[in-house]
Amino acid sequence: MVEELDLLTAVKIPFEDSKTQYVDAEGSDGFPAIGFRTGSDVKMLWKAILPEKLFPEFSILIRAKPRSHNGGYIFAVVNSYENVVQLGVKLSRTSASSMTTISLIYTEPGELATNIIANFTVNSFVNDWTRIALKVNEENVTLFLNCQESATVEVRRQQVELEFEPASTLYIAKAGSKIQDYYEVSARMGRYLASLTLEI
Repeated sequence: MVEELDLLTAVKIPFEDSKTQYVDAEGSDGFPAIGFRTGSDVKMLWKAILPEKLFPEFSILIRAKPRSHNGGYIFAVVNSYENVVQLGVKLSRTSASSMTTISLIYTEPGELATNIIANFTVNSFVNDWTRIALKVNEENVTLFLNCQESATVEVRRQQVELEFEPASTLYIAKAGSKIQDYYEVSARMGRYLASLTLEI
């Protein structure tokens, strides 16, 4: 059994702030998309959409078009102090403008700093609609770009079922008020900016 959880549920329509959230008419496959600019503050208590624990194996599916090379968090579940990302995906600028690093953040309870368990450096896809999929198994993480397998890295997790802190918050296109790292992006409406596919 597979359950898909659409993280774009956190976006309220009509938009709470039309300056930082907007409809992009040039969406993927002719469909409109939701856009986010720096300063956007889309958030939701994680309990409203995510399970209490992540299963050992899950996938994160993303379909988005970055608007700049600056990168940032596509989504982040941040602890109550807003200083540690427990789960998230981040794009980072590299020294070569033609490349982008895709990072999977997975921080186990009790850790005092955000933990990146997998990094993938790929060709930049700024202003291009791109499908990103991260398949997480107990021993590795595999990246798929536009439905093509790109790379696999080995990972070590002490706790394979990630538990979120009770007061954590889910953010879209940033990582809370302290870390921030805003992400300017368009995301396909009716599809998934970021979803967790949980195998039950």
